[in-house]
Amino acid sequence: MQIRGLDLSEGACGACHLVLRHLSEEEFIVETSEYPEGVRARILDPSGELAGEGSDITWAPAVLDAEINAGFIDDDLSDALKPFLTDKRDQKRVAEMAGYGRVVNTASMVISRIWSEGGSVEVKREGAGIKVVLYSKSGEEIVSAASGFCPVCAINIAASRKEFLRKEIASGRSRNTGMEKYERGITGRLEWRGRRVHSYLIEDGKVIGRNWGCCIAYATIRAEIDAGFGSSKWNRLFRNYCDLCPLKHFWLDRSMGALGNRILHRMGRAGVRENVRMEDYITVDIISGDERVACGIGTLCSFSATVNALLRSDASLILKPDPAEGFPYPQR
Repeated sequence: MQIRGLDLSEGACGACHLVLRHLSEEEFIVETSEYPEGVRARILDPSGELAGEGSDITWAPAVLDAEINAGFIDDDLSDALKPFLTDKRDQKRVAEMAGYGRVVNTASMVISRIWSEGGSVEVKREGAGIKVVLYSKSGEEIVSAASGFCPVCAINIAASRKEFLRKEIASGRSRNTGMEKYERGITGRLEWRGRRVHSYLIEDGKVIGRNWGCCIAYATIRAEIDAGFGSSKWNRLFRNYCDLCPLKHFWLDRSMGALGNRILHRMGRAGVRENVRMEDYITVDIISGDERVACGIGTLCSFSATVNALLRSDASLILKPDPAEGFPYPQR
């Protein structure tokens, strides 16, 4: 079975979630499990036989790797997507900073470090993926990296390639939820249902947490909170963000990453750029020329912050609509 109709303007994240939707409709099972170097994913067919497996630094890219390895995506699209999966060397370097599928706190530390020294972090589309560039105070590029998924993943990959950054972030490494799930043998199960992702955490054959969300990451974190994981401070921040997110009132049958990718795709064509910084939340500033035209917040990835910026601002300043083509009434 190969999934048709994948749109690379929605990026690797959009493709991953669309395939998940079709797999769920055909009663395939998608499982995830944390391990020291990130997350492993398995896809089982309706009879329980293994169809494909993959791994990456966190859940969604691991699922995409499994989808590609199972043959659900045609060769041409697979060839376009594979370069944006994390290679084994980068996986190991990223794991030194946290591991077990955790990438948000490390990215936050990198962003804060760069901005505290007068630098900046820029996000832009590159092919089917996302490119992040870390700049110094003088505007020189420190390091860059591309990822098929959210800019948070790309920030981790970029930082891990600079030994001084990798060691600095790794020095603050501590136990995390992924490590505890690994030690307890907890697995995750994902499905697309009712136009959104549902996540279930399973321990010893029992569901210990379940919830849903706008993408694999948000659904999984919400399921972890339901299972009792996470600090009270983090969980309050996460709940507050979801309370404020207007997207839930007009669900578009697409993952958050698909929407964020489409926005960044258009921004690149319109000459608008995006910088990422860290306050209480991941924060993006949308820049047109030298002017900040929008600002948005997110928790797990800056795609959510990009979508948030669009919803809170004048979208025409971000997307700069072209003149209407083919309109039957002539301009005067």
